[in-house]
Amino acid sequence: MTQIKRLGLTKLFLWSEAERFQTYPQALARLVPGRTYTRQAIGTELFGLVYAEKDKPRRENVISNLFGGLQIAEDKFLLRGINFFRRLTPNGSHRVSGITVWERADDKWKPTEAALRIGNVYRQSPNEIEWQQLLAEQLARYEPRTRALLYLLSHDHVLQFESPAYFAGNTQQAQLVGRDSYALFGDRGAAFNRLLFERQDIAIGPWWRIEIEDAGFELAEDFALQGSINRPPSTNYINSALKTALYVFYALGILIEQAGGWRVDTDAFARHLSSDLCRELLGSKYVEPLDLLDEWKRLAYVLDELVDERGFVIAAEVANRWGDLSGLRPNERETAFDALIRRGIFEDRVQVIDRHTGQPRMGRGLLGDDNMRLVKLRVLT
Repeated sequence: MTQIKRLGLTKLFLWSEAERFQTYPQALARLVPGRTYTRQAIGTELFGLVYAEKDKPRRENVISNLFGGLQIAEDKFLLRGINFFRRLTPNGSHRVSGITVWERADDKWKPTEAALRIGNVYRQSPNEIEWQQLLAEQLARYEPRTRALLYLLSHDHVLQFESPAYFAGNTQQAQLVGRDSYALFGDRGAAFNRLLFERQDIAIGPWWRIEIEDAGFELAEDFALQGSINRPPSTNYINSALKTALYVFYALGILIEQAGGWRVDTDAFARHLSSDLCRELLGSKYVEPLDLLDEWKRLAYVLDELVDERGFVIAAEVANRWGDLSGLRPNERETAFDALIRRGIFEDRVQVIDRHTGQPRMGRGLLGDDNMRLVKLRVLT
């Protein structure tokens, strides 16, 4: 397995105004399941960008951080964004018009399961909170700079501005205060890159390691964090970029102002984000609910959480939520949940009281039976 000794970060740019964080879910709601896209197709079909011949549109920055990772040298892997699209083109160099390149304009990108899910949730319930939670989850898993700050702000550091309001005043003067303190955005962001290098294992986290391994590589223990070229990661407008990324957490009440500084409310973090992310980023600050350690109590808890006024639950939602609380990857949840239900029925721990076909938009039925998209379940714990 090829070792990756250099890991690159692209410049951070998400949507143009921090408050317009529905920009990504709104675009992802236009995805067509089963389709693949070129970069230009993502721009035109999902974001409405207009490409003139040989020119990039003025607003193309808005799609620059949507992508997953790709190899850009023998020992270097570039993290192109927050992993809403995974490249299908094989890794390696390619010859284009006599030039060796690692990426081509006609490369095909496939939406990840997370992209499809957030798009589907936004399309069905744009006024609900779930798509905001899913967007925060994606940022906290895959955006290295945001991860580093979330970790520090949940571990006895505070972010201070000229005035108490969110990113108020001259943000170039912002201070990260704690055991280690940084003039975060001053000196063209040099202190922020120092923070990033000191916390690079936290910044990258386990989910990028999984993506790198799935692409056929292994991240070296002593990897070096770089920009897209060999210099340090870009810090151009890093204060504005992080104001945008962190705004999602501010809107959810995860990032709060207290005693003149901004910090992470770990209780709110645990309410809105997955348990595996809580365990990984909050560490000892996260108290695992004891009554959820048993898989049957966990199932009973999820049923109680998702049941409607008639006593029914949507089977696909239960499977996903139970799998999330069980620390399973999204592609493992259906199989594991089916196995649990079969075992529960056999051992007389689970009873199917009633069933209904529901609607196709509700997804897969219990045990793969579309006649059981809606079910009433009883769990004997």
